[in-house]
Amino acid sequence: MTFSAGLILKLSVFGSSHGKLVGGTLDGLPSGTLVEPDEIRKWLDFRRPSGSIYTSQRKEADDFEIVSGVSGDHTDGGPVTMTIRNLDAMPSHYAQHREYPRPGHADITQFYKYGEFRSQSGGGFFSGRMTAPIVGLASIPLRVLERSGVSVASYIDSMDGIAIDQNILFGPYDAYSFPSRIPDKGADSRAQNLLKKVMGEGDSLGATITTVIMGLKPGLGEPFFDSVESHLARFLFSIPGVKGLEFGTGFGFPSRRGSEVKDEFYYEEGRILTRNNNNGGILGGITNGMPVVFRIAMKPTSSIRISQKSVSIVSGEAHDIRVEGRHDPCIAIRAVPVVQTLSSMAILDLMMSAREPEFRIKFR
Repeated sequence: MTFSAGLILKLSVFGSSHGKLVGGTLDGLPSGTLVEPDEIRKWLDFRRPSGSIYTSQRKEADDFEIVSGVSGDHTDGGPVTMTIRNLDAMPSHYAQHREYPRPGHADITQFYKYGEFRSQSGGGFFSGRMTAPIVGLASIPLRVLERSGVSVASYIDSMDGIAIDQNILFGPYDAYSFPSRIPDKGADSRAQNLLKKVMGEGDSLGATITTVIMGLKPGLGEPFFDSVESHLARFLFSIPGVKGLEFGTGFGFPSRRGSEVKDEFYYEEGRILTRNNNNGGILGGITNGMPVVFRIAMKPTSSIRISQKSVSIVSGEAHDIRVEGRHDPCIAIRAVPVVQTLSSMAILDLMMSAREPEFRIKFR
């Protein structure tokens, strides 16, 4: 059992959704790495609940405290540990689910794995609440990448049939000017109307999130088990609600021919580039100098107000439940900064692990 990941740069989390706090530790940053509290606050605000009417109305300020690893504005070489207090926990909303598991949630698998000692309230440590310290800590690697000339941009590109052009490149902060996190005025307006309708029905929506990483030099990654894809996948599939991941054309490849998706080469200003980017900037698990592009699929929130059928884990008898509490109509909206910062964490970890001198990093 582990709550950590990383090769050189290791991220771990602790706490639970309706316990006293959530927190995490980022280990492996060299001493002297610049830490900017205002940047951490900005990213936590992007993820924070009650940020708009389209997110959970749980009232959490997400004020953070760095309790180790930082002296002044720079790391001291030790693990950077962050805590965030839970100020609006309501465990009573979840009492019934200790016996009657919520469909689509980890309640049942928690029971199978941890039995009577499980931390169940509000999903315990399976909850999306655990992504708060992830975003706070992983925003530090994101800033390190920015200072090293690498940008990471994430945004929602589709939601229940509302989609935007996949060929348009957006900046790292473009999505955050739009409540739906779809960086297009028309699509954002339609998505907001749809979200209001779904909220009124007590239902929820899924979405896809695209991430584009610019500025990565060719040669990053290793074949097979430490490929860029496999390393990103390890982090991305740790985000609650992620159920699919594709790189480049991804799941579109089976309906295409080789002649349609060939990424032919050309030479320009001392660089070998490709005319298309169907492989998402990665060949053989290694970056080829083109933008790294991937897309994740987020499931619709399982916590809906519509009546659902469950069973008692004590007696096996059927039981109808209605999920109480405050929940997101589309968890992908608050997942955008999670994907963006955690992807940065994975890429910086690979760069720190690289043997090639061209992957030098500006930590301060």
